[in-house]
Amino acid sequence: MHKNGKRLAIIAGNGNLTTLLAKSASSQGFNTYGLAITDEAKHNLDGICDTVNKFAPGQISKMIDFVKKELINQVVFIGKVPKLDLLRNIHKLDWLAIKNLGRLKNLHDDSIHEGIVSFLKEHNIEILPQTLFLKELFLEKQILSKRKPSLEERIDIEYGFDIAKKIGSLDIGQTVVVKNKMIIAIEAIEGTDEAIKRGCKLANGEAVVVKVAKPNQDKRFDIPTIGTQTIETLAKCGGGILAFESSKTIAIDIEKVKEVADKYNICLLSI
Repeated sequence: MHKNGKRLAIIAGNGNLTTLLAKSASSQGFNTYGLAITDEAKHNLDGICDTVNKFAPGQISKMIDFVKKELINQVVFIGKVPKLDLLRNIHKLDWLAIKNLGRLKNLHDDSIHEGIVSFLKEHNIEILPQTLFLKELFLEKQILSKRKPSLEERIDIEYGFDIAKKIGSLDIGQTVVVKNKMIIAIEAIEGTDEAIKRGCKLANGEAVVVKVAKPNQDKRFDIPTIGTQTIETLAKCGGGILAFESSKTIAIDIEKVKEVADKYNICLLSI
């Protein structure tokens, strides 16, 4: 079912954002072709995209062949593909993936993203920013929960924000856990939820979690995201505060997130 001449390949991993982005792209008149690189993504995109095909993350040749066959020259990346899963299954990479990974100076996210941009540019394929399809999910500065931060907690938030930005500039992670002006945990390859678990355990209960965008955040990849799962994880680990960067963080189903935060007396704010 063709809407017009615009053809968009949605290269999708896990998470609810895949569905939201696909619906937004369709409403904007794109013919959408789902390239699901996880089983969850295929399930989420079935019935929403015009077509959905499953690929392994390392099947670069097959994905490029598909995109060219369908005369697609624009793609968007969305959803999570755990890097640890890729490392555990590196033997499944095709020759093109191995060739391009071999060009990279390291396997940090920014290096991988730069490599993807360069590779697709060689094939005359443009990567569109995620923000083009998810504008309504970015929030301005505000306190979103019934619980307000204390003066001491505000100091921890400001300190955590500064450190998180520095960590982001090094392409290590985008989240830090703080207590009493001490950095308790820094997110790395394990992801936000695991960093929260580790940080709250070391803090022996409540802590301040701060999530930011990188100073040089590429809007085509890995924009920081919060949702109910983030709040549930914090609640199970002792609670506290979740502060995220305004206008640069995707907030999924914010009304539900606020409801869960209030349920567990967690302070939630966009800073």
